[in-house]
Amino acid sequence: MSSLICEIVSVALLCTCVFFSVNGLPQAPETPEPYEYQYEVKDAEKELFFNKNEGGDAAGKVSGQYSVWLPDGRLMTVEYTVDGETGFVPKISFDTTNPLG
Repeated sequence: MSSLICEIVSVALLCTCVFFSVNGLPQAPETPEPYEYQYEVKDAEKELFFNKNEGGDAAGKVSGQYSVWLPDGRLMTVEYTVDGETGFVPKISFDTTNPLG
């Protein structure tokens, strides 16, 4: 009976070693996939407006913009780029045009 227990323990240890050695192998670096998305919410009755669009390329650079209609009546727009060298770089502008009108 004790030899059976030793065999079970040995197999369990072997499985554990194999599991950790496979999971510990270096992984290939992930390459960015190009993507795009956008959305817009516009509700004149509730005086609500915001939108966003963004895209990323195969090199990992992301660019986009989002806009929000502020309570003071201005439309704030943030245009931005993101990449590995410069990080997040925003450009913010304000417009008094009513986006619902």
